[in-house]
Amino acid sequence: MYASNIIDALHPSDWITIVYLALTGILTCIFHKNLRWWGIYVVCRVGAIYGILWLALIPEDSVSLPLQVLRDWYPIATILIFYLEIPPLAKMAREKYLDDKVMEFEGRLFNGQPSMYLSERFSSKWLSELLHLFYFSYYPIVFGLAGRLYFQGRHEAFHEVVFGEILTFNLCLSWYIVMPVLGPYYVFEKIRGPIAEGPFFRLVHMILSMAASKGTAFPSSHCAIGVIVVLYAARYDPVAFAIMCPFGVGLVVSTVYARMHYLVDAILGTVLAIIIFGAAPYLYRLLL
Repeated sequence: MYASNIIDALHPSDWITIVYLALTGILTCIFHKNLRWWGIYVVCRVGAIYGILWLALIPEDSVSLPLQVLRDWYPIATILIFYLEIPPLAKMAREKYLDDKVMEFEGRLFNGQPSMYLSERFSSKWLSELLHLFYFSYYPIVFGLAGRLYFQGRHEAFHEVVFGEILTFNLCLSWYIVMPVLGPYYVFEKIRGPIAEGPFFRLVHMILSMAASKGTAFPSSHCAIGVIVVLYAARYDPVAFAIMCPFGVGLVVSTVYARMHYLVDAILGTVLAIIIFGAAPYLYRLLL
C-alpha cells in the first residue's frame, strides 16, 4: 500500500529526475576510481531521491505554498545543479575528451569548422551582438514558458513543459557522461576584434567564465532546450510562440557563430528536441 501511494504521488518529472539520480549513482559506484570524493556524490543522490519522495507524499490539503512551489519547480532547478556537476562525472569512464573525432567528422561533412569560419566571414559587431543576445535568451527560455503557464493557472500544461525540458536535458547529460566533448569554447581561439567588444558578448562570456561546464558540448543542450520549449509554446501559447520563436532559431545559430558548439552539436540537439517532443506525450501519460 505504501509503495502504491508513492507511485501515485510522483509526477512524471519526478520519475525522470529519480531515474537520472539513480543511474548516475550506479555509474559513480562502478567507475569511482577516477572520481574523488565519490561517496559524497552517492550520498547526495540518495538524499535527493529521499527528498523527492518526501515532497511527493505530503498531503495536498496540508502542503504550504512555499512547499508547493518547491514541489512544482525543483525539477527546473536541477538543470543548473546537474549541469555544473558534469565535468567530474564525464571523466569517470573516459579520461579523454572526444573533440578530435567530432572535429574530424565535422571537417569532412562541412569542409571545415563552421564554428570558426562563421564569425570570420560574417564579422559584424551588430550581428555578433544580436546572436549573443539570442544565446543569452537561453536562460529566460528555460523558465519563460513554464512560468507563464504556471501563473496562468494552467498547471497540467506547465507540468508537461517541465517534463519535456527535464527529459531532454537529462538525456543530454547522460550522453555527456558517455561521450564527453569540450566544444569550440575550450578548443578554439576565442573571438577577437570589434565583434567581441559589445555588451552582450561580454555578458555571455562573463556568465560562461563562472558557470561553463567541461564535457557538455555534444549534443548542444542549449539547442535542445531552446527548440523543445519553442515547440511547446506552439502547442500551448501562440503569443509566447510568436515571441520565442525568433529567439529559439537565433539561439541555435548563435551556439555555432559564438564558438560555443560545433555545428553537429547544434544539429543533433535540435533533432533530439524534435524527437522528444513527439515522444514525450506518450511517456508522460505512461508515467502519470
